[in-house]
Amino acid sequence: MTIKKYFPFRQKTVLIIFVVTIALLQSSISTPALKTLGLGTDAPKFSLQDLSGKKQDFSSLKGDKQTILLFWASWSRQSGKALRQMEKLHAKYKDQGLSVIGINVERQSIDDKALEDIKDTINRLKISFPILIDRGLVSFHDYGVIAVPTTVILDKDRKIVFEMSGFPLVGTRDMIHFVAATIEGKKIQAEVAERTGYHPDKKAVRYWNMGIKALKSKRSFKSAEKWFKKAVAADPNFILPYLSLGSFYEGQNDLKRAKEQFQQALTRQPDNVKALSNMGLLLIEEGSIDAAKKMLEKAIKINESYTPSYYYLGYLTGKEGDMRKAAELFVSAEEINPMDYRINLYRGMMFEERNDLEQATISYKNALKQILNLQ
Repeated sequence: MTIKKYFPFRQKTVLIIFVVTIALLQSSISTPALKTLGLGTDAPKFSLQDLSGKKQDFSSLKGDKQTILLFWASWSRQSGKALRQMEKLHAKYKDQGLSVIGINVERQSIDDKALEDIKDTINRLKISFPILIDRGLVSFHDYGVIAVPTTVILDKDRKIVFEMSGFPLVGTRDMIHFVAATIEGKKIQAEVAERTGYHPDKKAVRYWNMGIKALKSKRSFKSAEKWFKKAVAADPNFILPYLSLGSFYEGQNDLKRAKEQFQQALTRQPDNVKALSNMGLLLIEEGSIDAAKKMLEKAIKINESYTPSYYYLGYLTGKEGDMRKAAELFVSAEEINPMDYRINLYRGMMFEERNDLEQATISYKNALKQILNLQ
């Protein structure tokens, strides 16, 4: 196994810990794009403990019409606002077919202090809907959560019909209108319908899901490419297969085909932040610095809650020598999702390229701790 396979722009390595980290990545952890869910896809089921330690599963808590999942944490500044808003929706529609479930993603392991912080937040905000604790961050990873808070709305058949990272003003307004229209049987506003109206072909979704399953198996890993291509053929406007293919080819160090897939996604959705960010990373490898910077800055402008855009741009900015701005970008990424170990990986790579091996070592060690669940 080589470092270049997962980080093709790296031409050298000077730290054993970085090799160990990449070895762990290859053996057990998928890239974010490979865990991405989208409109029309089936949401993973879950069975998590509530605040009293009792196991609760999705089927016992789901709503007859809609279910809202709110991934939140007490350390997230926006989570309080999201919890308050969900409490209002819960109070208004709990008897009309809506279920709201709060999934706390405080950290990998929950000690007494963390549990106390969670309970204090719930009591202070007077939250009455169910709160579950995602110990081990199993659901966090199953859903591919990138920002905290994240809102996912499911229909009665457990299909995703709305998703929102962070707590943006416009997105939150659209979410409220969408819930109200669905529960009350009203017409969905045009701008909301545009955001939620497209649902991919069922056969395409099934093929894409087969590809995702193949990626998790060492024996059938390579067959994922075939399934993703079948998904594209079944529904050329379904974005997730392009993103998955792009990440698949990037992992195989086939950067030309990776770019082609991300470009296909951008042709269909010019504002897709995942495609913009991944394309920006590939442009860094090519040395197309100005183009990469524009891609990543555009991604951040579109969605201020997509963490990779920040640490890719932070890595690029540090390479150019603006360490103050780079530090700000990495801090912004940590404020959105401090559990993303790639923040420390890219920070370490930046320091290594600046020949600051002491800081690089610290960053790589922090990434390794996160991967090994030692924090």
